[in-house]
Amino acid sequence: MSRPLRIDGTAGLIEMSDADLDRLCYYLRVAYSTQLNSNGQGSINVGGSGTNIGSASDTSRTQNVNTGSNYQPYPGTGTETDASFTYYQNRNIPSSPSSSILDSQGFVIIDGVSGVISSSESQITSTIISQTIADMRTGDEVGTYRISTTNPGNGTWVNKGTWFIDTTYNSSTTYYLWLKTGHSSIPGSNVYPLTVDGTSGLKEVDIISSSNLIQNILLPILTRNMSNDLYYQISTSSGTINRGTFLDTRLDSTSNTQSNPPVGTDPGGSDVYRSFSTPSGSSVSFQNYYLIL
Repeated sequence: MSRPLRIDGTAGLIEMSDADLDRLCYYLRVAYSTQLNSNGQGSINVGGSGTNIGSASDTSRTQNVNTGSNYQPYPGTGTETDASFTYYQNRNIPSSPSSSILDSQGFVIIDGVSGVISSSESQITSTIISQTIADMRTGDEVGTYRISTTNPGNGTWVNKGTWFIDTTYNSSTTYYLWLKTGHSSIPGSNVYPLTVDGTSGLKEVDIISSSNLIQNILLPILTRNMSNDLYYQISTSSGTINRGTFLDTRLDSTSNTQSNPPVGTDPGGSDVYRSFSTPSGSSVSFQNYYLIL
C-alpha cells in the first residue's frame, strides 16, 4: 500500500501514517457532507428522484360503526394505510480526475520501481478513501445520515426534513432525516502531504475541505466509491450498520360503546341503534423499518 509522503523534521521524507491522515480524511468527510447537503451525488431523499432504496407505509386501526333498527353487535376495528413513503439515493458518479489534475494537485508516493511519483486513483482509493469510508461507517459518522425524532447530538447535524410520520388513531410521531456535517472535535493535526512543484520540486499541499486536493481529486474519487459501503437501503431487518429505526405503530386495545334509544321506550321506526368499536390503549409496533448503511 502506497501512502502520501510528508516532511519529517528528523528523517526527511516519510510515508504518512493512519494518524497523519486523520485530519485530511475528516476534511474530506466534511466536503462530502456539503455535497450531500446540497442534494448532490450520494444524497438520499423522500419521494424525489434517484435510485429507489425502499419504501415504508404508515398504517393505523380505525373506528367501525354498526347501525340498525335494533341492537347491533360490535363491529370490531378496521385498519387503513394513512401514508406511503418511497426513498431514493442519488447514485450518479463523477468522472475520474484527469492525469494532469492528479499530477498538479495530488500528492506523491514512493513507488518501488519509479521512485517518487504522483499517486493514481487506485492508490488513493486504497489509502485515503478506504480510511475515510471506515470513519464514516463506524467512526464519527460525518458525511452520513441518521433517522431520529430529535437531533442525534455529538456534533453538527442538519435536519433534512420529514422522513416518516407514524399515526395512530389519536396521535402521531414524526421522524426526521438528519445529516452530520461536523463532529464535536476535529481529529488529528495538520499534517500536509507533498505534491509536485514545477519550481521547487516538492511542496506541501493544503488539506482543508475547500482545497484543490479535496475538491478536485479526493471528493470525486470518494463519490466514485459510493458502492463500497456508502449505499443506503430501507429494510425491515436490522443490519450491521443501522442508522435509525422508524416505527409503524397501532393502538393495542378496543373500546366498545353503544348509542341507543332511551331504555324503557318502545322502539319506533325512526329509532337508530349504533354500536362503536374504537381503537384505544397503548401504541405498539406493527412494523419496524431501518435505514441501513
